[in-house]
Amino acid sequence: MIYTKQQIVGSTQVGANAKLSVMGLFGVVETAITECMGTLNIDAITVKREYNAFWVFTKNRIKILKDLGWGESFYVESFVSSLSSAKLVIDTAVKNLQGEIAAYSSCEMCVLDIATGRIRRTSTVGIDDSFVVEQPQMYVEFEKIDDSDIPAVEDVTVRSTNIDFSQHCNNVEYLRFLFNTYSVEELANRPVSEIEVCYINQSYEGDRLTVHKQSSKTCDTLSIKKDGKTVIKCVISF
Repeated sequence: MIYTKQQIVGSTQVGANAKLSVMGLFGVVETAITECMGTLNIDAITVKREYNAFWVFTKNRIKILKDLGWGESFYVESFVSSLSSAKLVIDTAVKNLQGEIAAYSSCEMCVLDIATGRIRRTSTVGIDDSFVVEQPQMYVEFEKIDDSDIPAVEDVTVRSTNIDFSQHCNNVEYLRFLFNTYSVEELANRPVSEIEVCYINQSYEGDRLTVHKQSSKTCDTLSIKKDGKTVIKCVISF
């Protein structure tokens, strides 16, 4: 099953260049994923109510191929591209009205038990043999990210507006922390072509986080740590 929805680039989704921003794109992808899961009856609210569990993103890699401007119509296609006993992968293609892929995401997630915090089998939250796995529309491979010996550049505190339904910092909010280390001029001169994020630990309201960053000509490696332990690590390519 491929979940499809048409929409337009809204004013809250664009950056300083009046085009869909990276933050806006991540929001589009997250919304598409959650709505796709809703059609499959495995969304966060259903999983919490029926199975006392919740989903967490573990990895997300997004390729950015074309710009989408303010007010431009586009559509998303989200679908399950891989399924195992321990994880679920949902791919999302963001396409312009000509059918060209403007951005493509592959997002891996697992389900945790609310009482124990441990990983549960996907079969325990309503996923069975009836689930259809679709072929990916673009090849995306997750890579190992080395965040050792990266200098700290900024401290941030998780606030109430960063918290989502699962009572932890939302995955998109981590991207906000990372991209706030760039200036408008830097982002204008180095358009982002790809982002890979690995989510390792959770953080909560009031947590003090440290952003680490190491830059090179073609990509930057970043991480966010809490008490010295990595919460997320990320590679941004230009």
